[in-house]
Amino acid sequence: MLAMLRNLLARAPQMEDLEAVTELLVACDIADYGMPDRTKEDILADWRRPDFNLDTDAWVIVTTDGRFVGYAHVWLCSSMHISVFASVHPAYRNRGIGMLLLRLAEERAREQINAAPPAVCITLTSVVSHSNEAARRLLEREGYTLQQHFWRLIVEMEDEPSESYGAFSQRGKFKLDLAVDTENLVGMTQIQKRTGIYVARQYDVYEKELRSGAELSIGGHLTKQGIAA
Repeated sequence: MLAMLRNLLARAPQMEDLEAVTELLVACDIADYGMPDRTKEDILADWRRPDFNLDTDAWVIVTTDGRFVGYAHVWLCSSMHISVFASVHPAYRNRGIGMLLLRLAEERAREQINAAPPAVCITLTSVVSHSNEAARRLLEREGYTLQQHFWRLIVEMEDEPSESYGAFSQRGKFKLDLAVDTENLVGMTQIQKRTGIYVARQYDVYEKELRSGAELSIGGHLTKQGIAA
């Protein structure tokens, strides 16, 4: 799909755009977190996921002089859950680019609903930095609601870490996501902490229901059909 937004072009990325997309997302990481987190290998791994189609499931926003200022993709995690990621260069925020990306992603997600089992609840999920207030407000305006918070601990390691439950690693980094009850959280008031070899970042998880599912009674509790345990 092609779309215009005030001298900007939205289109599907191509493999030769990998370097430019990487530079864009690194700039976004530095603006949001003070340091880069993604690499070219991370993005390439996303593009090579099973059932991911670069022509239909991702978008870049490019200026008339060829500068990449926005990126988004959708990922069908399961027949009931679709993940959305969108990011806009800090110099081009508050211009409607984020809204365009979210709506392109949602349009594609609604196309994928047809492949889901009937009467199953379908949700869109987007994870954003707690420090990115503009992104959080945009998601809320687009109909997303806050579901939970979590902290990600990133530990720099000289050696490659071994596999651990609930954690993932890459290139000497060990990452662990911790779901927390922020109402009862004590002593973690900063959005991002860095002490020695580790960094702690707070993220917010937003969801938007695209299709309601039937409610079932399980053990005396109501739950929406299709929600994984």
